[in-house]
Amino acid sequence: MFQSVKLKNIRLTILSLIGVLLFVVICLVALRGRAADTMEYGGERVSLHAEDEADVERFLTSCGYSPIEFLFQTEVTVPKNWNEVYTEYNELQRQQGFDLVPYKGKPAVEYEYFVDDTLNATVLVSENRIIAAHVADCDGREMRMIN
Repeated sequence: MFQSVKLKNIRLTILSLIGVLLFVVICLVALRGRAADTMEYGGERVSLHAEDEADVERFLTSCGYSPIEFLFQTEVTVPKNWNEVYTEYNELQRQQGFDLVPYKGKPAVEYEYFVDDTLNATVLVSENRIIAAHVADCDGREMRMIN
C-alpha cells in the first residue's frame, strides 16, 4: 500500500516538473525574437515604438537629428537569404542594439529623411517597432550608426 502511494506521488511530481520546464522553455523561445521597446542614446532611453511617420520623426529628434525633412516611405521585405552586404548591415545594426534576424522574410516600411546638408537618415519599421536605423552621406557612399 505504501509503495503505490509513493509511486503515484513521484509520478505526479515528475509530470509537474516536466510541465513547468516545458512552460519555461516556451516562454524563453517566444521572448527571444521580441524587439526591444527602447534603446539608449546619450544616457537617455529612446522609444522604438513607431506606428506612423510622427513616431519615426520623434525617434530621429530624440537621437539628435533636428530639423529633419521627410523624403519618402516605401514598403520593403527584409530578405530571407542574406548576402555579404546584408550580413554586414545587420552587424552595424547589432552594434547599436537592433537585430534584423527575427524579421527575415517579413514586411517593413522604410522611412527616409534629409537631416542636414550632407546626411540622410533611414529608419526601418516592422510590427510597429523600429528595427533598424542608420545615417548615410547623401551620395550613399558612407553609412554609420544612428547613435
